[in-house]
Amino acid sequence: MMENITIFGAGGHAKVIIDILERQGAYHIEGIFVDTPNVRELMGYPVLGNISDCCSYKRGIIAIGDNFDRQVVTNKIKSLNPDFKFINAIHPNATIGKEVTIGYGSVVSAGAIINAHALIGNHCIINTNATVEHDVIIGDYSTVGPSSTIGGNSIIGRLSNVSLGANVIQKIKVGDGTLIGAGSTVINELPAGVLAYGIPARVIRKRDPNEKYL
Repeated sequence: MMENITIFGAGGHAKVIIDILERQGAYHIEGIFVDTPNVRELMGYPVLGNISDCCSYKRGIIAIGDNFDRQVVTNKIKSLNPDFKFINAIHPNATIGKEVTIGYGSVVSAGAIINAHALIGNHCIINTNATVEHDVIIGDYSTVGPSSTIGGNSIIGRLSNVSLGANVIQKIKVGDGTLIGAGSTVINELPAGVLAYGIPARVIRKRDPNEKYL
C-alpha cells in the first residue's frame, strides 16, 4: 500500500519531483502546499492550501530549488508540525553505490550517480546526470547541479551550490553557503560564503546566505 504524502512548492523543481515520485511508485501524492497566489493545481494534483495549512498531514517533501528557501520552509513546517516526516525522491534511473547514506528530504534525479561510501545530507538535490564520487560529503540543503561532478573525498558545505556542469576535483573542501558558477572547475579549497567561478575557479566576491542563485 502506498503512503500518502504532500509536496511543498509548485515551480519547475516540483514538476521534476512529481515525475520522480510517480516513477518510484511508493507514494500517493495527496496534493500540494504553496504560498504562491493563483496556483490551483500542478500536473493534475490539487493545491491543498498555504504551507501554514499542513498541520494535519504527516509526510512529504519540499520541492523548492533554492537552498536557503528550502531551509526556511523546512523550519516553518517543523515549527507547525514537529512530527512531520520528510521523504526522499530517488529516480529509478539513478545509480546509488554501496554504503551510501542519504539524509531525509533529499532528491536524486535521473541519471545521477552517487558512488560508494558517499554521504548526502538532509534536503539536498543531486540533479540530473550529476556524479558524486566515493567518500564525498554533501552538507544539508546543498545542490549538485545537472552534469556536475564532485571528485572523491571532497566536502561540500551546507547551503552550497555546485552549478550546472561545474567540476570539483578530488579532496577539495568547499565552505558553507558557497556558490560555484556553471561550467567552473574547482582545483583549490573555497571558503564559506563566496561566489566563485572560472577555469580554474576563483573567488569573485562574498555572498549572503539568503542570496538567490537561480
